[in-house]
Amino acid sequence: MNNEINARLFRHMGWANQAVLRLLRDLPDSTLQLSAWNADWTVGKIMHHIVIAEGRLIARINNESAPIESETPVSAIQLDDLIKLSADFDIEFSRVINSPEQTHYFNRYGKDMHAFTSTILAQAIHHAAEHRAQIADILAVNNLDVLNLDKIDLWSFERFELRQSEQN
Repeated sequence: MNNEINARLFRHMGWANQAVLRLLRDLPDSTLQLSAWNADWTVGKIMHHIVIAEGRLIARINNESAPIESETPVSAIQLDDLIKLSADFDIEFSRVINSPEQTHYFNRYGKDMHAFTSTILAQAIHHAAEHRAQIADILAVNNLDVLNLDKIDLWSFERFELRQSEQN
C-alpha cells in the first residue's frame, strides 16, 4: 500500500501537527481553554483529540487495543508531552502505511465496526486537517489570528522539505 504519495501525506500531517503544537506551546496557557461554538471543545481538547485519535487509528490497523489516553493539556509543559507522543505516532504511521489492504474490526464508541486499512489511513489525515482548521477558527474568533493554515499546507511543506534537502 505504500508509495511516495502516502508517505508524503503522512510526513505533511506530522509536520503540520507539530507546527500547531509548537505554536500553542508558545502561547499563554489560557489559550488552551479557548472555545467558540461548543464550550466543551477547547483548543487544548481538540489538539489532544487529534493526537490521541492517531493512537487509536494505528491500534485499529495493528488489530490492537486502543492506547490509554493521557489527560487534556492545560499548560505548555503538558503540550511538550503531546508533542513527543505525536512524534512517536508519526514514526508508527510510517510503518503502518505499508500494511496490506484488509478489513479491520474494532469497537468505536460502544459500537462494533469495521473498515479497510485505506479508510483508516485516509481518516487519519482528514481528521487531523479538519481539527487543525477548527483550532485556527477558534483562535481567530478569540482575536488570536496566529494560525495561518496556508503556512502549514502541502505547498509550504514541499518548500520545507526542499530547504531541508538543500541543507543536507
